[in-house]
Amino acid sequence: MSIPVLDGVTARTVTTDRLATRVLFAGPDDGIPVLLVHGNFSNATWWEETLVALPPAFRGIAPDQRGYGGADPAAKIDATRGMRDFVDDGLALMDHLGHDRFHLVGNSLGGLVVWWMMADAPGRL
Repeated sequence: MSIPVLDGVTARTVTTDRLATRVLFAGPDDGIPVLLVHGNFSNATWWEETLVALPPAFRGIAPDQRGYGGADPAAKIDATRGMRDFVDDGLALMDHLGHDRFHLVGNSLGGLVVWWMMADAPGRL
């Protein structure tokens, strides 16, 4: 099933070395990257209105996190790692897309993922 997206947003499946998942994009390909991390009981669709409202210089990137939305259902969360699966998935996505440095936005569970990402990879933000 394909989830429709707002005008100005594109969706595609991105496969990294960690996860295949649906990712929403908005803004120019060469724009300043912003990773938007959704909350619990949600998916990347939560960010669509934010994606289309970003200033024109920014490239919004909103993935479905592991266990949500269009993420590979076979990719289970290892609860013994806390937020680390989500953090490593986000960093792997940004590596795959060629973004060494990027801005971060998160809500709810995504806010906690952002906090751990800031602790684990401060030089990338």
